[in-house]
Amino acid sequence: MGMTQVPETPERVVVIDSAALDTALALGVKPIGSTIFGELPDYLGNQTQGIEIVGEVNQPNLESILQLQPDLILGTKISTERLYHPLSRIAPTVLTEGSGRSGDWKENFLLFAAALGKTERANQLIEEYQQRVSELRTQFNQTHNKSVEETQISVLTTGQGRVGFYTLNSFPGSVLQDIGFARPPAQTRPRRWAAMVSREDLDSLDGDVIFLIYSAQGSESLTVEKFISDPIWSQLSAVQQGQVYQVNGESWIAGRSIQAADKILDDITQALLETRAN
Repeated sequence: MGMTQVPETPERVVVIDSAALDTALALGVKPIGSTIFGELPDYLGNQTQGIEIVGEVNQPNLESILQLQPDLILGTKISTERLYHPLSRIAPTVLTEGSGRSGDWKENFLLFAAALGKTERANQLIEEYQQRVSELRTQFNQTHNKSVEETQISVLTTGQGRVGFYTLNSFPGSVLQDIGFARPPAQTRPRRWAAMVSREDLDSLDGDVIFLIYSAQGSESLTVEKFISDPIWSQLSAVQQGQVYQVNGESWIAGRSIQAADKILDDITQALLETRAN
């Protein structure tokens, strides 16, 4: 949104995007205020205790933000561009160009870190993430009959009687790509970060493994139990092989930053390494 001057060490940070919240907490900066999508993310645990709610993600409450007297506001242009000018009159405001939904989360993470004066720590966290990715890849290749490059991972979402998938160009897709997993061909074609498809389009939905994203907040998404009992989706080879794993939409979709990416690695490790070991 142009140039802005930010404090060297901001102390009263307000975040108006879940990726900014994830990032600030990862870097040891506890925001004084945050917008929410229904509620604060469970995957962040007690890190969010004491943070004041300042509206929903798409409807920040400007009066509540003003009352907190922040010295820095962090968010994303996609959801907040229309409010940039009133926000910037409250405090220096830094918005990322993208939201992280298209796999650009690392660039956004580093921009937020620069605004917070935490670039060195951010680079350390990225290195630790890459190390985890490398270790997971090695462990998978050592314990399975085929490598990550030969294993197709399908990432699905359901809601309101519909089904869709997350593409290579999505937040979870970028983490899977870092590891090196293959994806079903339909999920690698150039397109947005997600696509809805027909219930009967089994080729687009299937893979060696399916991660089924479950979101509890009003989307009517299906649990694994309901998904695998569906008369159509029960035909998927991953269902028949018992390779469908339920994961949380808060981290796999909404998080879009380093702690959410680490949670995705946790889920993959538990599903494909720890479960197999047991």
